[in-house]
Amino acid sequence: MKFIGVIASMGLLNVAAAGSGEVEPSCTEPPTIVPTPTVNPTPTATPTPSDSSASSASSDSSASSDSSDSSGKSSFARFFDQDRFHEVFPDAVELYNFNGLVDAADKYTAFANTGDDASDKRELAAFLAQTAHESDSYKAAQEYGWENYPVDEYCNSTFYPCASGQRYHGRGPIQLSWNYNYYLAGDALDLDLLNNPDIVATDTTVTWMTALWYWMTPRDGRVIHDVVTGEDGFAESTKIINGGLECGPDAPNKANEQQRIEYFTKMCEALDVEPLGKTSCNA
Repeated sequence: MKFIGVIASMGLLNVAAAGSGEVEPSCTEPPTIVPTPTVNPTPTATPTPSDSSASSASSDSSASSDSSDSSGKSSFARFFDQDRFHEVFPDAVELYNFNGLVDAADKYTAFANTGDDASDKRELAAFLAQTAHESDSYKAAQEYGWENYPVDEYCNSTFYPCASGQRYHGRGPIQLSWNYNYYLAGDALDLDLLNNPDIVATDTTVTWMTALWYWMTPRDGRVIHDVVTGEDGFAESTKIINGGLECGPDAPNKANEQQRIEYFTKMCEALDVEPLGKTSCNA
């Protein structure tokens, strides 16, 4: 998707309906759902540039949790590890290392770490499903075909500047895109992503941190972390991420939503947890 001005959803607007690859969770075999080969991963719909809440996560999203283990690592690591991640996503590029996600969660320790085991597993399953969809089963470190775009393709300097010569196409598991999103994510993570956007596609910990920032940061008054473990939580997460294109009777990209659900179903199987309520935002 290409987002100009106020962003209504996350996802590459320049990507067609099957814009991102989705992960069907399975800890014993590769995902069965694959994205359309000719479609780009979806650059994420990050917060609206003028939304002051976008620059910081919810009040408790980065707070430490008593359920963290003694090493200080987020407790979700006990549910899943690098070996199982590779089983589910055998073609994931080196950038997407599950251990990097565990390290990145030091910044957002509430992630998959604030409820009981089932609740935390559902959040982890949802996060891996949504980001796998956005990054083409973790095969795309950056948006396909980015080199064919003008340098200023994702530059909107209405609220934030664009660094000379830098490109702001989709990168990372959430396909972070647009200059203002790089600025806001960098500001929250204490990184200069505006002037160094390529870090998102080259540094394992940073790339996962940008996805967690998106997940844990309010947009339009809602935080995915806060809703995803509740009733119909996965469907609600899709509404927040890309509801404008995938949810509703006239949504043009409903096929994408079905892929997200397939990934989530597989990830729930891999993590031995049941989805809660509806998984479709069109049900």
